[in-house]
Amino acid sequence: MRRFKFLVIASMAALMVSCTQGKPPHLQSWKDATGAEAYERLFWKAIEDGDFALAERRMAPIYTLTTSAGIAQRDKAGEYFRSLNLKHIDIADLRVEPEGADMVVSYTASIEAKSSSTPQRYYMTTVWQQVKSGWIAICHTEVRANP
Repeated sequence: MRRFKFLVIASMAALMVSCTQGKPPHLQSWKDATGAEAYERLFWKAIEDGDFALAERRMAPIYTLTTSAGIAQRDKAGEYFRSLNLKHIDIADLRVEPEGADMVVSYTASIEAKSSSTPQRYYMTTVWQQVKSGWIAICHTEVRANP
């Protein structure tokens, strides 16, 4: 009986440890992406890598960016993303809300610029829309979180 208890406890402990030691999900490619969370992460990865042409291809012609500086259309939004001089973005608390052919992605993000070692925290929302050629972002808003 003692041996059985030991085996049960050891088995449970092994399962618990193995469930927490998995690798984080790898970043999908645009071709393989399966949802709005992946699109959002790929969009920011393109900006992080300085591939603004790729990021802009995922922005709708009517793309609108809203920041504390105001409202910008697609061309000014591209300039804004370039000006971030992004070193790294850390996305957390991400939620996806589907609505017909649209997906609303909301999350908190810590943005670290190449020129600063102090990350800035934001609340962000992006709306992704499904079109014939795939998914495109139609708008993005970001509000700086209070420290």
